[in-house]
Amino acid sequence: MTPVPATTEPPRPAPDSRVGWIGAGLVLAIAAAYWPVAGYAFLAFDDNDYVWQNPHVLNGLSWPGLSWAFIHFYVGNWHPLTWLSHMLDVQIYGLKAGGHHVTSVLFHMANTVLVFLWLKRLTGYVGRSAMVAALFGLHPLHVESVAWVAERKDVLSTFFFLLTLMAYTRYARKSEVRGQSSLPSDESTPSSIIHHPSSIPVDDAVPSTFNLQPSTFSRPVTHHSSRFYWLALFCFALGLMCKPMLVTLPCLLLLLDYWPLQRIDLATRHSPLAPRPSPLATVFQLLLENIPFFIVSAASCYVTMLAQHAGNAVMPVRFLPVVARVQNTFVAYAGYLEKMVWPDGLSAYYPLAYPIDAGDVVTAVSVLVLVSGAVIYFRRPRPYLAMGWCWYLGTLVPVIGLVQVGSQAMADRYSYIPLLGLFIALVWLVADFKPDWTRRRPALAILSVSVLAVCWLLTATQVRCWENSESLARHALAVTYNNALMQGLLGSALFEQGQAEPAAEHFAEAARIWPDNVTAQCDLALALKAQGRLDEAIDGLQTALKYKPRAPEIHDLLGALYSQRGNLASAIAEYQTVLQLQPDNVVVLNNLAWLLATTADAGLRDGPAAVGLAEKACRLTNYQRPLFLGTLAAAYAESGRFDEAVSIAQKALALATDLKNESLIRKNRELLELYQHQKPYHEGK
Repeated sequence: MTPVPATTEPPRPAPDSRVGWIGAGLVLAIAAAYWPVAGYAFLAFDDNDYVWQNPHVLNGLSWPGLSWAFIHFYVGNWHPLTWLSHMLDVQIYGLKAGGHHVTSVLFHMANTVLVFLWLKRLTGYVGRSAMVAALFGLHPLHVESVAWVAERKDVLSTFFFLLTLMAYTRYARKSEVRGQSSLPSDESTPSSIIHHPSSIPVDDAVPSTFNLQPSTFSRPVTHHSSRFYWLALFCFALGLMCKPMLVTLPCLLLLLDYWPLQRIDLATRHSPLAPRPSPLATVFQLLLENIPFFIVSAASCYVTMLAQHAGNAVMPVRFLPVVARVQNTFVAYAGYLEKMVWPDGLSAYYPLAYPIDAGDVVTAVSVLVLVSGAVIYFRRPRPYLAMGWCWYLGTLVPVIGLVQVGSQAMADRYSYIPLLGLFIALVWLVADFKPDWTRRRPALAILSVSVLAVCWLLTATQVRCWENSESLARHALAVTYNNALMQGLLGSALFEQGQAEPAAEHFAEAARIWPDNVTAQCDLALALKAQGRLDEAIDGLQTALKYKPRAPEIHDLLGALYSQRGNLASAIAEYQTVLQLQPDNVVVLNNLAWLLATTADAGLRDGPAAVGLAEKACRLTNYQRPLFLGTLAAAYAESGRFDEAVSIAQKALALATDLKNESLIRKNRELLELYQHQKPYHEGK
């Protein structure tokens, strides 16, 4: 398919010395706000799945890692370039979290500069483009996308998103629509200000980028211009391989064709000398032009759907009805607007409350209707309002909650791209205010500096909340209510510090808020176990089974607690239940085999069964886990197969020695000596 051309390439403007200074200023401002992240830690909040507990990422860049990234789903996602980015960071920095944070900040800097350069080329306005870029780079709603290592996919996908827009802009500016001129033949006003007498730039005269003259003939797409089209498509595909939220970009290109590219003229004014096709015909032509983009987007949607279902990431309708999803959609759209204007109470997690307050829904709908009405009313004199508003509404569609992924009501990270449309609309609106006012320039300068100063201070403050899991959770709990996830995160942070008692309090609160949350119940049991309160831990898990009777994690932990308390028959029964649900759970296979092989209760010992379980655990781990090999040796010994027990015990000892695990080395030496004397090992004897 041959792409449809657009408008003629304007004369290349003379180099502007301000561009370099503005770019440097944007980078320095971001660096000043985000510099503390270089000393921050990984979080126990998705960072473990993405980096420090991900075995594929921990190996750094490798051919097996490359293959895994492209052909496997993980944690409900398929974003191979994001995985490769994390692998490269591990290759460079190891597990020094500061380096991983710095990479994300560098991408955010690059994105901010790209926003500035793209808008300047697209519209010709230097000051307005700089202001939009500064808002993008310094708004506190974007801290989550930058300061959270697990959200590398946000800044990385946006990098390719902006490259796509830049390439598409170059394509559109280098060609003309077949059979029509780029401007009406009876007008000589630059296309940037047609029908907009008040839109003269505050920072420039009419931008040189828009000094276009009406053409009297059309020319086809050139090889040079179509090359940028395919480059845009390639960058779009790369962006989707970082984060599939970009799937609405083909529709966004149509918005840019409306304004400021003006390839779609909704005014439907005709001139006898230069007849124009109808707006519908033009839109249809542009839709045909962008079919490759829609195909790539559809493919990404399909793969994402498979990945999310494979990871059980999509919340079923029975848990959150359609009516509630629609209500939350309105509330979330209004919520992002509110936090853009008044970024207070930002949280890493906003719990989804159901039922949703009817007053909140009515207020949200009213706000959206009023804004939409104003945008429609001013669509001709202020077309950038329609473009910015539709940009905001459209780019949020994949994450607004109609297809609920996760349990959050909204998320700051989801606003990273959508707010850019609103920033463009607002900056252009303010810049067009009273163009004949003599003190307009200093007033706008003071307003711009004041807004950016407030944004910088709020961003610098918000960045400090992301220092570690404890600081993040405490801040979230201070600004939200009934936040079970953050209660659990704070409990985990305290538990790792050895503060079992306060950790148990937070786990208990998480379990109270979300009683069917398996993680909260298990964490509470572990905290109680650490305090020696085994009976309370067991009672809590048995209560949790009423909500999730088939939760293998609960049965596994119950097995461990029963074993510690000496109730081995119950422990064996719980482990057997886990294996019915998860036949390849290697840890439970090993634990059950150890009990059956080594318990002091002769009535519970079962050597042959222990051998079968231990052999399976070792086979699944390629006979490379010394702990599992030690269990297999004990099972062989219990079954009277002492020669095999000695051989396996020697291998377990060698592996433990390679790992320099002193406790395993001592234990395996003791057991090896028993087996060499034709004696099995029984606990307590």
